[in-house]
Amino acid sequence: MLLETALLWLCLQGQCIEVRPEAVAIAMCESGDTVTLGSGSWTAYNDNSNGSTDGGAWQINDYWVWSTDDYWVIRPVAASLGLSPLEFLQRWPSPLAAPPAIQYLMFEYLWADGAGAWHWSASRHCWGEVVR
Repeated sequence: MLLETALLWLCLQGQCIEVRPEAVAIAMCESGDTVTLGSGSWTAYNDNSNGSTDGGAWQINDYWVWSTDDYWVIRPVAASLGLSPLEFLQRWPSPLAAPPAIQYLMFEYLWADGAGAWHWSASRHCWGEVVR
């Protein structure tokens, strides 16, 4: 089954935002049960063996993505909001501190119309049949 390109509502824990279909499938796998597109969570987190944490619906890594050392994702997302990277990090110091809309902006930047699918390769077994 291939997903259509229309936007869908993603509602987790009573908070809803409009997102692309790929985002729904990946969120359900990343912050849900990773097998059946189960319930996701805006506040899901996973402590990694390297000391970093993946957080939010799309399990965005606090070291490699949400880092104060390297603004490769923070800079363009912050700029799209009219903020500097430091202002962005002061408002939302981690993925878990970010509201759903900000988590989704990060997803969109990383997803890059599918070119960034590799960021979620660990859960591809769950969403790969739905998203192509």
